[in-house]
Amino acid sequence: MGIYFRLFRHRRFAGLCSGQIVSLIGDAFFPIIVVVAAAKAGTPAETIGAVFAARFVALGGVVLFSGALLDRFDPVRAAVVADSTRVVALAVLAFAWDGRLDAVVVAVAVLVGLCEAVSEPALLVIAPRVLDGRSPTAAAGPTAGPAPAEDAKDAEDAEVTAAYGLLEGLRNVSGMVGPTLAAAVVAGLGSSAGAVLAAVTFGLSAVATRWAGAHLVAGSRSGAPAQQPDPARAEPETSRPGSDGPGQPEPEPEPSLLHSALQGLIVLWRIPWLRSVQLLAVIHVVFAVGPWMVALPVFLVEGGHSATLYGFVLGAFAIGNAVGALVGGRIGGPRRGLYALALLALYGLTVLAPVASGSLVLLTVAFVAGGIGQQAFDVAKMTGLRRDVPEELHGRAFSADFFFSFASLPLGQLLGAALLRFADPRTIMLWGGALVLVSTAAVTLRPDVRRFSSAPAAASVPAAPTPLVER
Repeated sequence: MGIYFRLFRHRRFAGLCSGQIVSLIGDAFFPIIVVVAAAKAGTPAETIGAVFAARFVALGGVVLFSGALLDRFDPVRAAVVADSTRVVALAVLAFAWDGRLDAVVVAVAVLVGLCEAVSEPALLVIAPRVLDGRSPTAAAGPTAGPAPAEDAKDAEDAEVTAAYGLLEGLRNVSGMVGPTLAAAVVAGLGSSAGAVLAAVTFGLSAVATRWAGAHLVAGSRSGAPAQQPDPARAEPETSRPGSDGPGQPEPEPEPSLLHSALQGLIVLWRIPWLRSVQLLAVIHVVFAVGPWMVALPVFLVEGGHSATLYGFVLGAFAIGNAVGALVGGRIGGPRRGLYALALLALYGLTVLAPVASGSLVLLTVAFVAGGIGQQAFDVAKMTGLRRDVPEELHGRAFSADFFFSFASLPLGQLLGAALLRFADPRTIMLWGGALVLVSTAAVTLRPDVRRFSSAPAAASVPAAPTPLVER
């Protein structure tokens, strides 16, 4: 745990964490405001669903493009603009809203979704840059001489992994605290007060993020070139046809935003271990997680359990997520992928637990374990992605990674709803658990997946993004 305390001693990273905490608490207010307003007005469930759908359609529809924007412009400023936009949107909701679920609320929902599509990947891009070259952890050990390049790379990986683990842990803790606080404020003071408080949290987040990234400029870090080349652009010619010597390079047109956005998908596909892990994630979400999420409450109710048990085990899973983020932050070494996948397999046991036992103690343990495994795997995967993807593609790669998980979950839930017409919940859950265990074990057969790295064992990671250069 010492590395987490040292990270908190890094003032700018601590400021970034503070912004993360308050923004995630602010995230919880909007859905609570919508639900409370709908209950008071007697609004049908379809209208509530339309408001929430507007938010997530906006998020899923632009997240690939937001990654391209983060790679073209300054991610710090992009995150600040996203937070500031939410401040304005929630202020409008507080002072110009009559309490009905109308076009105003839908517009705010769309703006919130668009801003989330920017802020989610931006945080993953910003955090390592805040630490880069300024972390107290780098100076924690003896300094008798310059460290070998491989050791320095391992130290950087360990620090970034811990940073991602800490940020994800704070995300999960805030996700548990936020809804409770939002419900208490909205119930006690009203929807307008809740919207004002949410706007304040995003304002604080904008200030904290701007302060934490004050030393960063667009496309650069301290001591780095001011602008990285974009591999989506073709290499310029160094000589003119028919000439004997080099001439002036012809300027290349700026690639379209769609073309740049697709680079995020391409980079995940062209790195073999990332391709395998992304396919594994999609298989899990569509064919196991989504159907299980639909079947679980039906299974518990049909088994004579109350809705309280359903809420309790989900709370246990959330606690496991918070712990798992810190566990994932300490995964390292040449078998990091194997460790992460072994932890992910715990989620398969979680899916099977309600079928195997009705004991509250065993269910609690299984759901905590599944939460630990799922979140630890995500943290280790994010670090591996950052390590193997060229820096000028980080925004697009993180956005594409988020898109795969986000876009496939509704498909899985639709599949689960359809399967309930032909199979009982117990069969769906048995299938889901078996699929998670078998597919997770199968993907570990690849050596690069066991390392979460494209580099050969005991070799440094190549930095050149040559597979993505168009010629």
